[in-house]
Amino acid sequence: MDIDIKRSLKEKRFIDAYIKNQGNLTQAYLELSPGCSLASARVLGYRWLQKVNIPARELLDRLGLTDVCLGQKLKEGLEANKIISGMVTPDYNIRAKYLDMAFKLKDKYPSEKHKLGEKNEVIVIGRSKEGNATKKLIKKINDLAKKTDSDN
Repeated sequence: MDIDIKRSLKEKRFIDAYIKNQGNLTQAYLELSPGCSLASARVLGYRWLQKVNIPARELLDRLGLTDVCLGQKLKEGLEANKIISGMVTPDYNIRAKYLDMAFKLKDKYPSEKHKLGEKNEVIVIGRSKEGNATKKLIKKINDLAKKTDSDN
């Protein structure tokens, strides 16, 4: 899938030069316009970057960091090991970080929003199923809010 189908040839060349020069706008512009002065290239390179407005996804794809590549790196991190006293053991700290990232990418964390209702009642809105402990905690918070409200 080519993300930049609507880009002009000049814009595509600038993006390629920008990536080739590791994000150096001046060098990218000088590559496309070698007769340009250094001072002008700084300004014009910056203007071109604003004009092309490279989305992060396109930049990652052009760098070869596709979803498949990122998935493979994520899988490697989930299988991380370390060597302790000559023995290979799982590196749970690294694995936990990669697992956290995997859950974030898969949008597996429940998103809950809390807001105050009438009389300072706490209302929990979310996708996750509430267990008994959560319901009891919310009831206690609501009871405290009602008590505080009636004391005033």
